[in-house]
Amino acid sequence: MSRAGKFFVILVIWTFGSGGPSSALALNEILNIRHWVAPDHTRVVIDTTEDASFTVEKGERQITVDLDATSLPPNLPRLTVLNKPGVEGIVLSDRPRSGVRVEISFPGPLQTNVFKLKKFQDKPYRIVIDISLPDAAKQESDARERIKVTRKSRIVVIDPGHGGEAPGAVGKKGTLEKNVALAIAIKLRDILNQKREGYRAFLTRNGDYYVSFKKRLMIVREYGADLFVSIHADAARNREASGSSVYCLSTGAASSEAAKILANNENLADVIGGVANGEGNDASDPIILDMFQTHTINQSRTFGTLLLRELGAANHLKFATVQEAPFRVLKLPEVPSILIETAYISNAKEEKLLRSDRFQKRIAEGVARSVVEFLPALPATAVSVSVREEDGKPREPSVGVVKGKAKPAADRKRGPSSKSGATVSYRVKRGDTLSAIAARNGTTIRILMDLNRLKRPDPLYVGRKLLLPESPFPSKAAVAR
Repeated sequence: MSRAGKFFVILVIWTFGSGGPSSALALNEILNIRHWVAPDHTRVVIDTTEDASFTVEKGERQITVDLDATSLPPNLPRLTVLNKPGVEGIVLSDRPRSGVRVEISFPGPLQTNVFKLKKFQDKPYRIVIDISLPDAAKQESDARERIKVTRKSRIVVIDPGHGGEAPGAVGKKGTLEKNVALAIAIKLRDILNQKREGYRAFLTRNGDYYVSFKKRLMIVREYGADLFVSIHADAARNREASGSSVYCLSTGAASSEAAKILANNENLADVIGGVANGEGNDASDPIILDMFQTHTINQSRTFGTLLLRELGAANHLKFATVQEAPFRVLKLPEVPSILIETAYISNAKEEKLLRSDRFQKRIAEGVARSVVEFLPALPATAVSVSVREEDGKPREPSVGVVKGKAKPAADRKRGPSSKSGATVSYRVKRGDTLSAIAARNGTTIRILMDLNRLKRPDPLYVGRKLLLPESPFPSKAAVAR
C-alpha cells in the first residue's frame, strides 16, 4: 500500500472508529442560543447554520429538543441558569453520532410552542421555543378590559416599534431603533399620565421583546383606545437622508415610492421577530373596513397634520404632509392611528440626536401636545344631588357635583340630554382653527368633521358657517366613534 493510502486509512479509522471529531463532519452547527422575556411568555431561540432536523419531547416541567446531525461549538455554555418567568434554565449536551440535545426546564406545567424559521435577511435558520404564561396573559387582558369599562379619561396606546430579535434599523454607532423607540414611548407615556389631566397612556411593550402585529392591535382594542401612536426611527442607504415624517394607513397604493418602501420594510417585522405561522394574520372584516376605514383614515390625517407642526419644531421634516402606505400595524378600522418616523438613525447627526435624552423629550412633548389638541379631554359629567322639601315632595336640584366640588345650579351647563343631536351655527373668525373651535366648545375635531361633512381639514376662511353640537358635552355615541 502506498504512503498516501496508509494515511487515508489512518484518517478514516481515527474519524469514525475513535468517535473523535465526528461532529466536525456534521452538516449543521448551533451558532447561538438567545432568550427574551415578556410579561406573558418567555422565548428561547436556537440559531443554526442550516435548516435543522429535530424532534421535540414535552414533559410537565421541561421540554427537550433533539437536533440531528448537529454540532455544539465549544464557546457555548452547557448550562444557563435563567430563573425567568416560565423558565428556570437551559442545558446543552452532545448526543451520540453527532447530535445535540437542548433541555429547557420550567417551574411547573406550562404551554409551549416549537416551530422553525427559515433564513431571512441577516437572520440565520432558527428554532423558536415559546413558553406561554396563560395566567399572566389573562390577567393582563382582564386588566385592559377593566380600564376600558371604567374609563374616565382619553386612552392613548403608544407602540414602541420592533423589539426582541427584531431590532429595526441600526445606526453606524450601533444605536438600535427598538431601544430608541422604547425610550421615546416611555417619555410620551409619562408626560400624558403625569402632566396631562384627563389622559391615560399605555405601551404595547415595556421591555425588549417582540409583540406581533396581531397582538398590538388586540391590545389597542382591549383598552378601547381613542388613539394609537407607533414610534419608529427611519433608515436609508443614503446616509445623507434625514428628517422626521408621519404616516397613516392607505388601503390602496402608497403616496410615494419612499412610503411604499418603508411600509414593505416595517411589514416584515413579524417575520424578523419570529412570529409563528398563522399568528400574524390580521385581516379585518371587509364590512367593518367599508364602514369605518375611510372615516378613520381622515381622522388619522388630521392628527398627523398636527403632529407634523410639532415635529417640525423639534427637527426638520422629511415630508411636509402626511404620507400614506399600507402599514399592517395601523390596520385599526375604528381607531385613528399614526406611525411616526422620529429621525434617520442611518444619518450620523440624527443618530446622535436620537441617542440624546433632550431630543427624545422634545419629540415626546411635541407628540403629547398634538394628542391634547386633537383629542380634548372628556368633560366631567355633572351629577345632580336630589333634594326634597320638608313635606317629602321632590323639587328641582339646586346643586351640581362636578369632580366632587359643589357648584350652584345656575352655573351648570346643560348636558347632552337637553336636546339630543341638536346643533348651533358658528361663523369662523380670524385665527380660528378646527382644533381650537373643538376645544372651546367641548367637542372633538372628529365630531366637527362629521357634522360639517369635512373629508379632511379644509381651509377655514373667515365667515364660513360651521355646525357645532349644542351641548358642550359630546354624546356617548359621538365619543365612541
